[in-house]
Amino acid sequence: MYESASLDSVEVRAYRNLVRVREATPSQLARRLNLSGREAARLLATLEAKGLVSRAEGSAQRFRASPPDLALGPLLLSRQQELHAAESVMAELTEEYRRQTRRRGSVETVETVTGAPAMARTFDQLQRGARDEILALCKPPNVAVPSRGNDTQLEVLASGVRYRALYERSALEVPPEVFRIREFVACGEQARVAAEVPVKMAVADRQLAMLVSSPLPTMDAGGPAATPCAEPTARPSAVLVRPGALLDALIAFFESLWAGASPLALTEDGLVGERESDRTPPPEDLLLLSLLLTGLTDTAVAGQLGTSLRTVQRRIRDLIEFAGVRTRMQLAWEASRRGWL
Repeated sequence: MYESASLDSVEVRAYRNLVRVREATPSQLARRLNLSGREAARLLATLEAKGLVSRAEGSAQRFRASPPDLALGPLLLSRQQELHAAESVMAELTEEYRRQTRRRGSVETVETVTGAPAMARTFDQLQRGARDEILALCKPPNVAVPSRGNDTQLEVLASGVRYRALYERSALEVPPEVFRIREFVACGEQARVAAEVPVKMAVADRQLAMLVSSPLPTMDAGGPAATPCAEPTARPSAVLVRPGALLDALIAFFESLWAGASPLALTEDGLVGERESDRTPPPEDLLLLSLLLTGLTDTAVAGQLGTSLRTVQRRIRDLIEFAGVRTRMQLAWEASRRGWL
């Protein structure tokens, strides 16, 4: 907050000190802050110019703190207005960028990013720009993630953004990778594993997807790359896909893979493992599920079970959470896959 009000650390200490006392002279403030008398006088003059302190009535050498809401409120409001103005400019530039892209003949708003450094920056920006959820398809090797790991994900998870990550099983066989996955799961990531993940992808808030293509394999010295006519190894690249039919298809593709994958969880020894899938809902929930699959409405199911509509809907939500899916259709598919009915 103080940085937003353009206060340095010494000014913050002085203002907080004055808030705690009724009033103080430059010499008193100097002793408290371990400053010279001249430094304290200049500091008080600066705070007075910023409206943070005022002179006590009847004394030109005694200063008191101004009320924080009056002193800091206008400064913070000014910064907020600057931020809103910057957001408006960004929105205008983004819309202009998309218009120009469409005008150049692109049916979908697709942009190419080439080279590992540029991909790493873009991936970092994609994560930091998310507000609700990130969907990720992950498979070795990492191209857009720095060698030290995806530290940004830990920060974004801590801010409340949900992560759903689907890993290729081979990632669990690479020690550095599995240690990192364990850290993400411990911090709240919802993780699943599949035998094979066909592509690397991340989607932020269902508004922007980053689809990564791996570079061509490097030829050894005795292979075709040693000949003058050999094609050079391609640099890694990615495409950014913005709202449109292609992005909708990519999200549906992710959900399809997610529904068929096995959940990952931390085992008792702190390692990452596939969650046991032999658990089944209690018999009363299986009865409810079987009635749903016959095509009965929630109201009809409630009548059959002799319970309320609200109870039926709550139990359906609990079943969806139990199965680790998002929709009723996925719940039906998962119940069939696991042999519940």
